[in-house]
Amino acid sequence: MKKGIDGEVAESSTFYSVEQAIKSPDAVRKLDLHFKDIEEFPDEIFDFENLEELILWNNQLTEIPTRIGSLINLQKLELSGNKLRSIPDTIGDLTNLRSLVISWNKLESLPDSIGNLTNLEKLGMNYNNLKALPESIGNLSNLAELVLCENNLAELPDSIGQLIKLEKLRISGNHIKELPESIGNLSNLEKLELHENVITKLPESIGNLKKLEKIRLYKNLLTVLPEGFSNLQKLDKLLLYENYIKELPDSIGDLECLSSLEISFNELKSLPDSLFNLKNLTLLDVSKNTLDGQTIEKLRKLMPTTKVIV
Repeated sequence: MKKGIDGEVAESSTFYSVEQAIKSPDAVRKLDLHFKDIEEFPDEIFDFENLEELILWNNQLTEIPTRIGSLINLQKLELSGNKLRSIPDTIGDLTNLRSLVISWNKLESLPDSIGNLTNLEKLGMNYNNLKALPESIGNLSNLAELVLCENNLAELPDSIGQLIKLEKLRISGNHIKELPESIGNLSNLEKLELHENVITKLPESIGNLKKLEKIRLYKNLLTVLPEGFSNLQKLDKLLLYENYIKELPDSIGDLECLSSLEISFNELKSLPDSLFNLKNLTLLDVSKNTLDGQTIEKLRKLMPTTKVIV
């Protein structure tokens, strides 16, 4: 088998139709059937025992057969843009899977067996109808990216904190009110997208995310930030607009790497003096608050290299 430098299978092993692939079943490493208007999962796929990548996005599939678990060499499975309401328990038999993307479907739940995919590095499930995640999701010990935007999630399981290799967590557009304390165990997290939820407070443990660079918290119901925020020494971008924040903690000035702070459309009446310690800040948006003229003038005077939007 030939692979390119990015790990993708070589073109000689890639097929774009079942009819073409069935002529050389043992040679099929990648089968790309996107935009084929397929309504039923082709049985012929199970003849391709060496299949590593299966691309079936933007078709008309309504179900995945239980036999999917027999494709034990599969490393990449893309099923986005179909009409799937569930995935079979046998998905957990695909233990060599590294990337699983089933976005833009109608999934309401995930099987517990999803936790068997311990080699999985990327799991994409955005734009579905998921109401909860199984505790077994915490078994995905190699997961680096988890995308769950635009679902119906009201909470995250405590086991989310077991995903210690996670670098990107995207869960915007749900109905989440609080985050579990275990979120603080995600020591390798770099990007956290929590915008457009109904979060009322953040756990103190969020300050343990020492590698966090970007956090999106806009359009929630936050009134305060935890003091632990000051520990986020690598934080570069902090998006907090359209919340109900009444004041910023004095410790905000400890975020030495912060370059962008957007906190418009809140309820700020004043700003802590520590804010002027942010020497790397290039953008500060405090518009649509109730800051007095003296505070605004002070911002412009003491932050001459920062683009201040009032």
